[in-house]
Amino acid sequence: MACIKQVLVSSFAAFGFSAVAVAQQDVVADPAHHKLEFENNCVRVVRAIFGPGEKSAAPFDAKDVVIVNLTGSKGFKLTFPDGKSITTPPGKAGQAYWAPGGRIQPENIGDVRVEYIVVEPKGCN
Repeated sequence: MACIKQVLVSSFAAFGFSAVAVAQQDVVADPAHHKLEFENNCVRVVRAIFGPGEKSAAPFDAKDVVIVNLTGSKGFKLTFPDGKSITTPPGKAGQAYWAPGGRIQPENIGDVRVEYIVVEPKGCN
């Protein structure tokens, strides 16, 4: 778990924003914030929207994904199953980056609405 946290912190510091590296569980665990936009045997695309101060309804298992930040962000608090958390740095609209998976519960710590797209590659052949 410490390794996952360290990778997450490094990724967030390098790219400035992540809320959510989401997996199939995101839409099921937190449909208020996650909407499936597209899926086939090669890729899954989810749109996530968090209002100011909103927190995911429940933790979910996230996969390794590409995040495309559509709006700016003041950062997210990511809580892990052991109760520990990290805070991501602010991010800019238009940023795209790789985010490693893990079990997380995201919370928008900013005072603005945040929207991003999550692209989960499935290893299509």
